[in-house]
Amino acid sequence: MAVVALVIVVLLAIHADLVENVCCENGTKLLLVSMDGFRWDYVKTARTPNFRSLAARGVFAEHINSSFVTKTFPNHYTIATGLYEESHGIISNRMYDPVFDQKAGYGSIRSKWWEGEPIWVTARRQGLKSATYFWPGSEWEINGFRPNYWVRYNKKHKFKRRVDKVMQWLTKDNVTMATLYFHEPDSTGHRYGPGSRQVREKVEEMDNMLGYIMEQFTSNNLWATTNLIVTSDHGMADMDLKNKIIDISKIISIKNDINFTLDSGAFMQIFPKTSAIDIVDNLNSPNLEMTAYLKENIPEIWHYKNHRRIAPIIIVANEGWAVVKTKPTYSSKGTHGYDNNLQSMKPIFYAAGPSFKTGYGAGPFHVVDIYPLMCKILGIDPAPNNGSLSHVMPLLLPEKTTEQEVKQKEIKQNKVKQKEVKQVGSGGVGTYFSIIFGILCHIFTRVFRVM
Repeated sequence: MAVVALVIVVLLAIHADLVENVCCENGTKLLLVSMDGFRWDYVKTARTPNFRSLAARGVFAEHINSSFVTKTFPNHYTIATGLYEESHGIISNRMYDPVFDQKAGYGSIRSKWWEGEPIWVTARRQGLKSATYFWPGSEWEINGFRPNYWVRYNKKHKFKRRVDKVMQWLTKDNVTMATLYFHEPDSTGHRYGPGSRQVREKVEEMDNMLGYIMEQFTSNNLWATTNLIVTSDHGMADMDLKNKIIDISKIISIKNDINFTLDSGAFMQIFPKTSAIDIVDNLNSPNLEMTAYLKENIPEIWHYKNHRRIAPIIIVANEGWAVVKTKPTYSSKGTHGYDNNLQSMKPIFYAAGPSFKTGYGAGPFHVVDIYPLMCKILGIDPAPNNGSLSHVMPLLLPEKTTEQEVKQKEIKQNKVKQKEVKQVGSGGVGTYFSIIFGILCHIFTRVFRVM
């Protein structure tokens, strides 16, 4: 009898481990892909058969709305958390924090800077395995968690190498949620401009990479269990550094009026020495292709004023113009960081898999809505966020079971459990073997589900 009891304990342990490491009953797996700087209309100016194929297989939006400021780190972290930049604190690629009395940017933005809860942490907190092949914030411990697997950022990693590793995580390492980041077509857009031949060619290269991802989904039988989301952080606009430059050193005294600035181009942060009001008044001279804002006067629609890291003064250039404080030494022909309401700043959204409708085209929604969408298809509870699930529910297939059916199922399961407890208490050997057989059947069922 002691041997039988020991067998039951071992089987229960195996069962518990399986439950912890497979998708929860109400969820599916997820791969979140970002192609940085992929403007919404690039698919119309280049040959993109794989994007068309993904749209036919699943859902797409003509475009989605980035958060302001339209830069890489803030928007990627907004996608991951469902929070506006004023809520998660990553307010630009470069920042100053008056409490820390520190500046930070790119690789120096350490754990204490990342507020809110990204999706890979939400998944881990609720018993799922997560992994990130690059994503802003994923290299640092946040709220006591890191992804189960993560890779330190290295731009030189070949794109296929990234895909192959993520496929290993999803198929062999039992990862439920993974991210995958590509720095293109953003880099090419900066160098040559969004309307260039080079960008068209890079978009077609990224379309081929999407095709490779889809092939891997097919060859690894992932379409039935895993959702694929392909999106981006922002768009790209033309920039003319020869003819459309606003040099603020010709309007105010850099030495006497300003402690320091951060960023340039479409957007600039100013930390003043003298009166911020006077500086803004001078910068808002007539006929200048930019607008300077006191922090308290930043438009509410941007959700970009209620954080201590937001500068006392920000400047937002008109589309195509660049704000500088010295003559630029770089030669970019494309940039972002402008007003997120501009069409040139809008990114893409495509998705397919067991949770999504087929061939469905959606209206625009905001990047903050992606986080609650991801939580929904993973079957986990979201952390507090600024997104709205109702905005993206039309993308999803109808629920297969009603709430009443779920409750009835739970009642039935509870009755079975109570019956089993009574049987164990009565102590028959046959009963013990019945329990073992039941556990084995459940384990095999779950194993085959995973396979």
